[in-house]
Amino acid sequence: MKRTPSRQAWLALLSVAALVTAGIRSTSATEVGSLTDRKILERARQQWAFQPIDRSIAPPASAADPASGSANDHPIDRFVRAALKSKGLTPAPAASPRDQIRRLYFNLIGLPPTPEAIDAFTNDPSDEHYARVVDQLLARPQYGERWARHWLDLARYTESTGFEYDRLRDNAWPYRDYVIRSFNTDKPYDRFMREQIAGDVLEPITRDGILGSSLLVCGAYDQAGNSQANLTQRAITREEELEDLISVVGQTFLGLTLNCARCHDHKFDPITLTDYYRIKSVFDGIQHGERPIETPAEAKARETRMAALRREMTDAEEVAASFRAAGPSLPDSDVLAALAPEQRSDYDAAIARAARAREALTAASKPETVAYAGRRLQPAPTQRLRRGDVKSPDGVVTPGALSAFADILGDLDLSADASEGERRIRFARWLTDPRHPLPARVIVNRVWHYHFGQGLVTTPSDFGAGGTPPTHPELLDWLAARFMAEDWSLKVLHRQIVNSSTFRQSSEFHAKAAAIDADNQWLWRFQPRRLEAETLRDAMLAVSGRLNTHMGGPSFRPFTTTDFNATFYHPFDKDEPEYNRRTVYRMNVNSGKDPLLDAFDCPDPSIKAPRRAATTTPLQALGLMNGTFTLRQARLLAERASASAPNDVAAGIRNVYRLALGRNPTVDESERAILAARDRGLSSVSWVLLNSTEFLYVR
Repeated sequence: MKRTPSRQAWLALLSVAALVTAGIRSTSATEVGSLTDRKILERARQQWAFQPIDRSIAPPASAADPASGSANDHPIDRFVRAALKSKGLTPAPAASPRDQIRRLYFNLIGLPPTPEAIDAFTNDPSDEHYARVVDQLLARPQYGERWARHWLDLARYTESTGFEYDRLRDNAWPYRDYVIRSFNTDKPYDRFMREQIAGDVLEPITRDGILGSSLLVCGAYDQAGNSQANLTQRAITREEELEDLISVVGQTFLGLTLNCARCHDHKFDPITLTDYYRIKSVFDGIQHGERPIETPAEAKARETRMAALRREMTDAEEVAASFRAAGPSLPDSDVLAALAPEQRSDYDAAIARAARAREALTAASKPETVAYAGRRLQPAPTQRLRRGDVKSPDGVVTPGALSAFADILGDLDLSADASEGERRIRFARWLTDPRHPLPARVIVNRVWHYHFGQGLVTTPSDFGAGGTPPTHPELLDWLAARFMAEDWSLKVLHRQIVNSSTFRQSSEFHAKAAAIDADNQWLWRFQPRRLEAETLRDAMLAVSGRLNTHMGGPSFRPFTTTDFNATFYHPFDKDEPEYNRRTVYRMNVNSGKDPLLDAFDCPDPSIKAPRRAATTTPLQALGLMNGTFTLRQARLLAERASASAPNDVAAGIRNVYRLALGRNPTVDESERAILAARDRGLSSVSWVLLNSTEFLYVR
């Protein structure tokens, strides 16, 4: 049978043809491969992600649950099991209570359960008990710390400027705390999005709203490029800066690579070059830098306070001046001696009052909080650039959004000289319109991805034709519709996912199932996953008893710096409470990376990381075997395990196993561990466990 080339193949051929054409003759960007309104709508109709969410989808009828033998009515399981059946697959049985509770703790709060928590659930592994544990974990402040780290990966959150100078950003951390706080309070996700686009101008203006808009300047900043004497070079640097901003907005919230349309119409998605520059116009007034974090009401109150202090200082100085008039030719130091005794105390009081007012005025002139949230300037009308070339302007554009959604969402309806704030307000409203099909789909897919190791769409930041289609499109739409109906609540979404049998099933491997679905796309088991770098470090601190749970505030800095034109970072490892905080509070600089975190695929702070790599390298093994941090935690774990029975080796072995792995050792494990402990000390046993696959992986 004759095969018809796929749509992707045709698009690839067309893109090659467009490039060849571009090489033959010099034309404007609007001439080569330009998308007409009709073509935009046609292409959008052909792509699943641009279609409205189907809110009428219901899960398939309930069927017997092979894992429990009872009728299963969890909607997620109905979708998943229907897909499994169509592929000739069956789900794995339920995981052991220990695996379930450990999985739940690491997924929701990023820390291991205590032995007592494991015992409690093992003794009562009922659905009701499990649901209570879910609610308890979602209510813990560690939940926000865990899920903020995922978001910071997307936001390319960095606490140094990057590029060749890589200067420290001392006041970037308030954005991190804002994200943690937002997750812990279960801030509706649509509000969370609006704050990060326009929180500093959306009424009522709050401190959190101002901090949220830090997202727009979280990325690296080219200090050298922005200080060029050559105006063209500065303009090029600015275009790169804005592309970074537009790409983080597009990929994070929309799952679209908007930045691919900077020099030409998007080759695969219905995004035109004009769309790109209209969106650029929305954000053209964003500049890197620090700003006070205070609401207009707070700024007004501070100014009123300063005005009162100025009056008080002036009054006091006038009183002092009246006394000086008695001896105008005398220096200030001799005025007091020239005064009558009854006048001296009045003069002293006036001088002291003026000094106090001056000191208070100096303090009041400084805002309470300053953060790296960026500055805002009213931009000139934005020019579209032919082929992205700053030397080839091609006409003014108005602030706008994606024309592919114009029929359901309309346009921003702004003029080219619209105010900077109004541009972002209109875009934020467009983004969070409940008719918009992308933001809800994108975030529920991300949450699914972090729970299962891969999303229903395996390219979580690319829902376009260049990405992968969803394995379970009906489930994705059902989750997205429910998410919006539940007031965009992430905690409700977590409950829906982790209470399903699909999440609670075993990670047991079956060769026949793997032969059909090697990548586990159809969820016939729970895919084992290695702990991320930060979670691994936090878990070691938790089991050794050294974890400092202090939340918020400036980041800890496990490095020294030297400045020689640029900033150079020199990491160190110290056992002090400040450096034993959760890793999310480590100062996230570009150059000063931690060797252990770096070995375990902690992403570069300056890039967007919707998916973490999971490599296997010799450096990982060497870091766990010989690193000073791991060796110290192993020693401290041994000390903690033997504290209650210092002379009982067997008891120490049991405690080490329970603390590190959440279980008692087997008879064989106990016998071998006792021999090792007597020969090399209990810390050698704890060192082995911290290096074990059972500690490093969530099953």
